[in-house]
Amino acid sequence: MTVPFAFSVAGLDHPHIYSMVQGLLDAGAQLMHIYDRNLDQASALQQKFRTGKIVSELSQILQSEVDLVATSIVPSERGALGIRVLEHEKHFLSAKAPFTTMAQLHAAEEAVRRTGKKWAVFYSERLAVEAALLADNILQEGLIGDLFQLTGSGPHRLQADTRPNWFFDPVKNGGILCDIGSHQIEQLLHYARSKEAEVLHSKVANYTHPQYGAWQDFGDATLVTNTGVSQYFRVDWFTPDGLRVWGDGRTVLHGTNGFVELRKYTDVARTAEGEHLYVVTDQEEVYFSAKGKVGISYFKQLITDCQQGTESAMSQEHTFRAAALAIQAQEQAISLTKVGEKR
Repeated sequence: MTVPFAFSVAGLDHPHIYSMVQGLLDAGAQLMHIYDRNLDQASALQQKFRTGKIVSELSQILQSEVDLVATSIVPSERGALGIRVLEHEKHFLSAKAPFTTMAQLHAAEEAVRRTGKKWAVFYSERLAVEAALLADNILQEGLIGDLFQLTGSGPHRLQADTRPNWFFDPVKNGGILCDIGSHQIEQLLHYARSKEAEVLHSKVANYTHPQYGAWQDFGDATLVTNTGVSQYFRVDWFTPDGLRVWGDGRTVLHGTNGFVELRKYTDVARTAEGEHLYVVTDQEEVYFSAKGKVGISYFKQLITDCQQGTESAMSQEHTFRAAALAIQAQEQAISLTKVGEKR
C-alpha cells in the first residue's frame, strides 16, 4: 500500500473475525481498536494478534479516524451496526451472513446510497479458498466450455457445546440457508457472471435436534440465473466426528466441454489438507493442488477499493444481491420437519 489504511473491529461473536483480521493485517492494514461487549472476547483477539487497543465503548471507534470497521457480531445485529459505521464516514466489512431480513438489507442499501461508503461482506468459501480462485481462472479461459450448472455441498461440524445461545435462534442467526447457504449463492452469481437469479425451490429441516426448536440442521435450494445457469446446493450441520476437518466442502462447475470439482478443505481418506482441484476436459483429466500457489487477493483489493472508489474486490450490487437471494431462499423454504419433533 502507498497510503496507510487503519481499521478497527467491533463485535466478535463469531470466530470468522479472526480470518478477517488476519487478512487485513497481511494486506498491510493497521488494527487500531478492538471492541466487544464481552471483554474476554476482546482480550482473546488482542492476545492472538498482539496489536490493537481494547476500548470500552463503540463510540470510541465511531469517533476515531479509522478507515474501516470489521465485525462478526450476532448476524441479526450486523445491519444496524453497519449503518452506524457508514454514518460515521467509515467503510464496513461484515462476516456472512450480513443480514437476516430484507428490511435490514433495504436499510443498508439506502445507507450506502446516502453515504457513498462501502458495505463489504467476507464470503470466505470462495474469497479465501485458492482452489476456488483457480477454478475461476479455468472457467474464464474456456477450458470446460460454457458453464451451465453449479452443484455445491457445504456440511459443517456442529460442536453444539461450543456454540453460544444465539447460534440456535433462527431470529438471530437467520436460518441455515441465510447463514451458510449464502456462501453457495454468492458462488453462483460470481461463477455465472450474473447479476440476477431466482430461487426456484428450497427446503429446511431439523432432523435430529428437537431441543433447539425452530433451528435447522439441514437445508437445500435450487436457483437459476437470468442467463440460464442453474444451481443445486445442500448445507447441513452433520459433519461426522471421523472427518479430520470441520466439513467436506465441495463445489462442481459443470461446463459444456468438461467440469471442475473443488474439494476445498480435505480429500477424504487421503489427506486433511485442502485446496484440491480436479479438472476433466475433452482432452484430459487432471488433479492439481492449489495450496500456496494462487494467493488470496481479496483484502488488498478491498483496501484499494476503499481508498480509490473502485470495485475490484466485489461490486456492491453483487454483495447485496447474494445476501438478498439467501434471505429469499430461507423465507420461501418448505419445512420437512415439525418444530420440536425428532424425525
